[in-house]
Amino acid sequence: MGAAVAAVIIAKEKDLVAHFRLAGAVSAATAKSVTELGVDTRLAWNILERRAIIRDAGQGLYYLDELAWLTHQKRRRRRVMAMLVLVLAVIAVSAFVAMRATGTRH
Repeated sequence: MGAAVAAVIIAKEKDLVAHFRLAGAVSAATAKSVTELGVDTRLAWNILERRAIIRDAGQGLYYLDELAWLTHQKRRRRRVMAMLVLVLAVIAVSAFVAMRATGTRH
């Protein structure tokens, strides 16, 4: 269930980023209002704003910090890879222990 929720949030974040890029809101000078962007300002917005990926340019205008977004993506990939390595290590150790346990019975 948690993976499904994470997948939905990631998809919403990517959609939000696409809106900023499409509108050209990628710097303080090209910042746009929420109305101009035509986006939802709930969960994904709050997450990206907290991580300083969506930045407030003042006067109700916002822009996408591309560098922060790319850094966020890299960090996310590293976390996923670390979890994958951990899961594979647990499986390998479990298989080794199971093989040893069945091998000592004979």
